[in-house]
Amino acid sequence: MPRQTEPNANNALRAMLQAMMGRSSVLSENTRTIAGSPGKHPDILIVAPGRSPVVVEAEFMPARTVEEDANNHLGATTTVDGRVIEACIALRYPESLRLSDDLQADLKEAGLSYCVFTEETKGSVSRFPESGWLEGSVEDVADMVRLTSVPERAVNEAANALQRGIERAAKHLDEVNKTRPGITAAIAHRLGMTNVPQTRRMACAIIANALVFHERFAGIHEQVRPLREVCGISVLNPVERTLEAWDGILRINYWSIFSIAKDVLGQMDAKTGAWILRVLRDTAESVNATGVDSAHDLTGRIFQRLIADRKYLATFYTLPASAALLARLAVAKLEGVDWGDMEAVRRLRVADFACGTGALLSAVYEQIAARHERAGGDPEALHRAMMEEVLYGCDVMPSAVHITASTLAGVEPSVDFRRSQLYTLAYGRQSDGEVNIGSLELLQSSSAASLFNANNPAMRTDRVGEETAAYVIEEFPDEGFDLVIMNPPFTSNTKHRDAQAGVLNAAFAAYNAPEQDQKAMAQRMRKLAAGSCYHGHAGLASAFAALAHGKLKPGGVMALVLPFTAINGASWQGFRKLLASMYADVTVLSIAANGRAMSFSSDTGIAECLVIGRKLAPKEKPKASGAFISLGHRPTGFAAAREFSNVMIAAKEVRNLEDGPYGGIRVFCGEDQVGEILNAPIDSHAVGWGAARILDASVAQTAHALSDSRLWLPGEPAALSLPVAMLKEVGQRGLDSQMFISPAHQGPFTRAPASPTATYPALWNHNARNETRMICDPDIQLVVRPGMEDKVAELWAIASRTHLSRGFRFNSQPLGVSFTISKSVGGRAWPNVVFEDQRFDYAFSVWGNSSLGMLTYWWYSSRQVAGRGDMTIHAAESLPVLDFRTLTDEQLEKAQEIFDEFRDKELKPAYLTDADPNRALLDRRVICDLLGFDEEVYVGVRRLAAKWCAEPSVHGGKKRPRGATLVI
Repeated sequence: MPRQTEPNANNALRAMLQAMMGRSSVLSENTRTIAGSPGKHPDILIVAPGRSPVVVEAEFMPARTVEEDANNHLGATTTVDGRVIEACIALRYPESLRLSDDLQADLKEAGLSYCVFTEETKGSVSRFPESGWLEGSVEDVADMVRLTSVPERAVNEAANALQRGIERAAKHLDEVNKTRPGITAAIAHRLGMTNVPQTRRMACAIIANALVFHERFAGIHEQVRPLREVCGISVLNPVERTLEAWDGILRINYWSIFSIAKDVLGQMDAKTGAWILRVLRDTAESVNATGVDSAHDLTGRIFQRLIADRKYLATFYTLPASAALLARLAVAKLEGVDWGDMEAVRRLRVADFACGTGALLSAVYEQIAARHERAGGDPEALHRAMMEEVLYGCDVMPSAVHITASTLAGVEPSVDFRRSQLYTLAYGRQSDGEVNIGSLELLQSSSAASLFNANNPAMRTDRVGEETAAYVIEEFPDEGFDLVIMNPPFTSNTKHRDAQAGVLNAAFAAYNAPEQDQKAMAQRMRKLAAGSCYHGHAGLASAFAALAHGKLKPGGVMALVLPFTAINGASWQGFRKLLASMYADVTVLSIAANGRAMSFSSDTGIAECLVIGRKLAPKEKPKASGAFISLGHRPTGFAAAREFSNVMIAAKEVRNLEDGPYGGIRVFCGEDQVGEILNAPIDSHAVGWGAARILDASVAQTAHALSDSRLWLPGEPAALSLPVAMLKEVGQRGLDSQMFISPAHQGPFTRAPASPTATYPALWNHNARNETRMICDPDIQLVVRPGMEDKVAELWAIASRTHLSRGFRFNSQPLGVSFTISKSVGGRAWPNVVFEDQRFDYAFSVWGNSSLGMLTYWWYSSRQVAGRGDMTIHAAESLPVLDFRTLTDEQLEKAQEIFDEFRDKELKPAYLTDADPNRALLDRRVICDLLGFDEEVYVGVRRLAAKWCAEPSVHGGKKRPRGATLVI
């Protein structure tokens, strides 16, 4: 049999890579490719226009020197294109290929192992993965080459340069606004925005963006003069010359990039415009000098840093790696697409109805183009169809749509197109007196009013910019899209902090909308979303989820970035019901981390999740479970996003939540575990899905079993019976705090400072210092309003001694349940709980503060905020608790005895439950003395407590005190 050499294998790999990367030059076994080292040659060198060269060094197993060989090429300059090598792939061929009769055929089926080296800074090299090897096919290697040909370092340098220039130019416009406000007012009018600093930053971003593309087009089109000739330092009237140049570019096409920029620049006088152009010309040249092409969403990245209205628009930017991860998982769920067939691809319809700066549409484009190229297609030939037919994007911010359009158009800047499907939709009070709510108008319609904008030259009349402020009706057919992907606004109309600031309808307070417009828009929202999964407390994101569902074809894919409350928030149960009943192949991703690391977007500060599902095809039945993937951290770059998604997509045999505390299927990147996959029921939509944002899936499995009346501890072969019921079955939760004090609810009380002789005491707020013991003193008293005496008795009848924590901060507060000596009512932080049998008060107090009680609270609560579990007062009714009705008289007496023993004992914050001697003693008394289990069960509970305390959603990133170790 033939014995293949490494050069033979390299040549075969080169041919296969070349077939998958049509616009690249793939060279193998070539000498004189490294400048200054004629005897040094890489095994495979891949070069492409506008990309950094990538080297592949390959050896047969055991490949002992392949990593060193790959490393040695970093920083070298190629003779092929004069660029510096910033990424090298070390690849290992399986030994079996040595005996191949047909190398290309066997390579196609072979399992290859590889790692990637990149030069982060001069002399600083990183390896991906940090340890171990990636496993994949030749197609995976081609994908990795494409991703690493644009290093993140260069992208970040370009983005930072762009931001610095825009901010400098915007400061000058701010000064102009003080002396000549007519100029900035005219600019704001052209953008459809109010004249505020945010608008001036947008204007500068748009001009900077156009200048970046101008310089690139100067190298593509002979008639486009470079920036130095139109707005260079020696040009006498740079504004006039630049406008003339942009007129010429518009005659070629590129409306999506230059028409709004021309509108904006045209409002400036010669002096202001010259200053702005000088600053932003230098910026554009700095950006282009990095060598990063426009396909990497530079302007989109910095755009979000410049938005001031995010509190109300809630337009948090999807991080590029997160966008890539979501797009990969979503596109992988599209069924029946022949990616090599141009006509099949052009029939696809993809929409983002809250596109912002286009991060998600760009990521989907990249995925579709890459699949088409790997299947032998030509991405350049695909571009016109992608822009004219495939991609739909909508937003209410004209400048955002401009950025989306220019980012997508810049993927293939040499290819023009007649129109695009990118629209600025009407928002706010219109000239006819009616209000519009942007994309959400499509909830009950297949059409919406769109601003006459720069994306479609056919929609313009007379001079450029003449019809910027007019509207037409555009069609967005129901059940017309194969993929709807969005990171929608999260804002709701029910944020108390906004109400206290005088904003009545936070979801519609953007652009300084007056109160009457806010009210009208909120009313329209309720009307259009009636009967859908929208809920006011869930906010606009739930309305966009309903919109996505309505626009998807049967068999189409929904892919959303949502607040983590979508998983288990009470107000999101309509959305969960929609997924459970009308979708298959549901995947939920979350991040078991803290701080900014627990979100997929930039700067949100709250936990987020990715939800992907395929809408049921005709006659298809829903599945009762979905795949829940908890990552230890979000992907740090495109390579990590690619590997994460590949492992998730390839996972076949996945353990179920109901299988017992054995953990999920671990997700590895090389030798590093990056998460776990666990199948869990999704048909229990009313009480939420707890199997998300969990580092150790065995904790989730134990918590699930416990809520099902089974105590199944990690390491135990079988479950023990432990009666558990919902709180509403054994007791009654108290009233919402607003029922006591809000005039809108005819509350009969006002609040006053606490008093030991108070007639109507209340435990209202959290105060960790005063909550270290089970017995807590009321912190306020309620005073009867004049004329409301008749209602007092009715409300006071709900007073009790036990209170359930809401907004439980596990990393600072010790108590899940508190006890007041005398009956009291509860505020928002401590609603009270009423039992018919007052002996249950003691049992509830000791159970709720034991490790098992806190585990069930955590399992059932929303974990959107680091180190904190939240639940609404209505959701508290379904909280799993020990079924006190099953306890004997002797057990109830024992519960009171345990309570009396612990009433004055100090307890540490919940995240130190495992290291707290008093909590350990409480666990022993509850497990052994109250419930009758043996010492082995008690030890298992304490080990479970250690697992629970290690969960990021419990400790919230707070460091443990020195010496805090497990107490048994």
